[in-house]
Amino acid sequence: MREHFDFYGYNAPTCGNIYVDDEVYTLGEDYRSVKRYKEYKSIGFNIALLQHDNSYNGEKWATSSAKKVMDICAKVGLKVILEDKRVKDLPKEKILVGEGGRFKTQEELEAYITEMTAVYRDHPAFYAIQLQDEPGYRHLKNYAFVYKTIKKLFPKMELQCNLLNMVLHSEIAPDPNNLQSYEKDYEDYLHYFAKESGIDYLMTDEYAFRGMNILSAYSMPTFQVLANVCRDTGKELRLVLQSFCQEGMVVNPKDPELVEGSCHWRRISGKEMYWQMNLALGLGCKEFSYFTYFTKARRGFRVQRTTTDGIDGGALVNYDGTRTKLWFETQKIIKEFKAFEPVIIKYNYDNSYFFFPEGKKKEDFGPTSWAVLSDVKKLPISVKTDKCPILVTEMKNGNSRMYMVQNVGDPFEEVLYKKRVPEIEIDLGALADKAKFYYKGKQVERKLDGTILKEKLGRGQALFIEVE
Repeated sequence: MREHFDFYGYNAPTCGNIYVDDEVYTLGEDYRSVKRYKEYKSIGFNIALLQHDNSYNGEKWATSSAKKVMDICAKVGLKVILEDKRVKDLPKEKILVGEGGRFKTQEELEAYITEMTAVYRDHPAFYAIQLQDEPGYRHLKNYAFVYKTIKKLFPKMELQCNLLNMVLHSEIAPDPNNLQSYEKDYEDYLHYFAKESGIDYLMTDEYAFRGMNILSAYSMPTFQVLANVCRDTGKELRLVLQSFCQEGMVVNPKDPELVEGSCHWRRISGKEMYWQMNLALGLGCKEFSYFTYFTKARRGFRVQRTTTDGIDGGALVNYDGTRTKLWFETQKIIKEFKAFEPVIIKYNYDNSYFFFPEGKKKEDFGPTSWAVLSDVKKLPISVKTDKCPILVTEMKNGNSRMYMVQNVGDPFEEVLYKKRVPEIEIDLGALADKAKFYYKGKQVERKLDGTILKEKLGRGQALFIEVE
């Protein structure tokens, strides 16, 4: 059983370049320094994911960026997940092993992997390799095969396997020409990889705050289906949380000055971070990563879709290395989570339930609560809410139970529409005399009126109720 949560961020401190189409600009500081990685660690991270500028592709190891950063991480006390582009290419092969394949035999593949990883796998900071990110169903067989092969060779080596979410239906479907429901195809996608690979966790990166003032319709179902599959298969749940915003536009290829559409993702604040992290904790998540730490420094304008995944002020750290308000808010939240860790880490997710204002149903709240609904009559507590949908998750540890009660209304409403923090009623029934309450990582006292607890919960905030 796990004793501690893990935390890390995509796009760790970089070499300080900005890439615009084919041009490279430097900001004048190499952020791959002990100072910057101490700063990275001080937000609460214990792992560094080395990608892009810090990845490895078989170049001379002694002078590589990957070795430079791994040496720094060893000094700072960080474990490292390394992006080796040669490893990431393996699952993409149409035929990996056998006649017509890249490797004639399994032994040949194993020798290649052994030789390829030799220069870094014994490094004191080395922890894991990142496999291909977000593989479609067509890549899952090879993806699982590469995972099993590496684990056979190096059982203690970890591998980061980040799967797709529910957004791209044709990519997660076993048969793109015969689509089932989103939920069923996603379940099949997850079950197939879990069975084929033998992996002990499942992970995805669904981002709720894609629109300016709405939530993604795919987020809650993705999280629930993933949590349910983890429960049913005995896998650990890991999630990537949104800590970036992007902008983009689609241009007409025949007339580059004609803009056909655009997208703008919301800038994340502490309210959105609480929304994500409370939800992840309530679903039994044990490893939390964030996209992104540094603002992504790539822009493209010479293609049909011009986008950037990085807007200053939207990530934890800006292009120039300045920390944003979100950096300090996230540091505070991680500290709260770590304080709660000894209590919550023992519990595993069992189910999730939604409560809506009287006379309302999930469709009345749009994407905020498009979800997989469970029968609330099976839950020993109940919730009355006048304004926002309330999510209750149930977690188990032997005979003990933990209930997360979260206001999953959109945090943007409190900012845009000046909506007040609503008060809800939680009826604890027979559990009232046994309940202990936790809020923002601390055990708190609450006064009940009989079995009724009245609690003010802002959008994204959650109360955890333990019954031993």
